[in-house]
Amino acid sequence: MPPIPPEADAAVSAWMRGRGWQVNPVRWQTEEPNMGFYVWQEEVSSIGKVHALWLDEAMIRHLKAKELVQVLERESVAEEIRINYKVRIEERGAGYRVSVVPRKSGAFRGVE
Repeated sequence: MPPIPPEADAAVSAWMRGRGWQVNPVRWQTEEPNMGFYVWQEEVSSIGKVHALWLDEAMIRHLKAKELVQVLERESVAEEIRINYKVRIEERGAGYRVSVVPRKSGAFRGVE
């Protein structure tokens, strides 16, 4: 995992806790050869699904901790996580793209 500035980890963890999600330590997830995400995932959930935020590595490199939180707020990421559980945000040009984390190939949604 590429090193994450402690202040960025602390800011994002605090942002998640502020929304009621107790998160495990940040982990690294590679999606494609040249694309990786830092992932903050809820420890446990009373409903069986865990909430998670996937942050693009480029955002960690380019933004200070305070700026990361401002982007999460401006892009309404908490609302997306509440609806979709696992959400990623990545830099796209001068803006950001918020999307649902795709299920792995062959993974099917269970009957709820």
